[in-house]
Amino acid sequence: RQKYILQKATEVERKRGMARDVYLKPTYEDDLEEVIEVLKNLEEGARVVCVLNAKKETGYLFAHPLIEINRYMRGRGIEVINIANLDPNVGLKKVREDARNILREYKMRNIDIDYITGGLDEYPITGERVVDILREVEGDLVVVSGVPHAVPIEEIGGNSVTVGISDGPRLYHPIKEIYHYSVIELDAHAKVLGKRKVVKSRFGEILSLISGR
Repeated sequence: RQKYILQKATEVERKRGMARDVYLKPTYEDDLEEVIEVLKNLEEGARVVCVLNAKKETGYLFAHPLIEINRYMRGRGIEVINIANLDPNVGLKKVREDARNILREYKMRNIDIDYITGGLDEYPITGERVVDILREVEGDLVVVSGVPHAVPIEEIGGNSVTVGISDGPRLYHPIKEIYHYSVIELDAHAKVLGKRKVVKSRFGEILSLISGR
C-alpha cells in the first residue's frame, strides 16, 4: 500500500506539480485578494464546497482556510458542503492520530464533514473520488486546500468557480493552470512540525479579519 501511494504521489508531482520538466518560476504574488472578493460577492442561495486534500500533518494548516470559510458562510446563511481526506482508520498510527485531531477541531467548531475520501496519506489517490462528489453536489464555488493539483478539477464540468490553496511559491503557476484562482501558503511543513492542533493559515487569518472576528 505504502509503495503504491508513493508511486502515485510521484506521478502527481511529475505530471501536475513541482517535478515537471518545465522550469517553474516561483512567485510570492497570488490570487488571495481576488478570492476574498469572490467570497464576499456570493449571493444567498449559493453553495460552497470545501475540500481538504492534504498531505499528512500539513492538514493542520490546510484545514484552517476551510474552517474559516465555514465560519464566514455560516454568518451569511450560505450552505457549505465539506469533503476531507480525514479517515481516522487509514494509514500508520501517526497519520490516523492526525486525522482524529483535525476531525476533533472541526467538531469543536460545529462543522460537519459530509464526505470522507480517504486517509491523510492517501491524498495522491483521493482526487477521483473528490471529482465524483463534486459532480454530484454541483457547488457554485469549490475550494481545494492542501494538494489541489492531485484533484483533476478540470474534469468536473459545469460552471463552478475553483480555488486551489497549496504550499510554496513554485506551485502557484501549476495550480493556476487548472484552477481559476491559486492561493499560496508559505512554509507549511515548518509551521506544522510537532503540532497536534490546527495552525493558523495566511488565507484563514485574512478572511477572519475581514469578517470582523
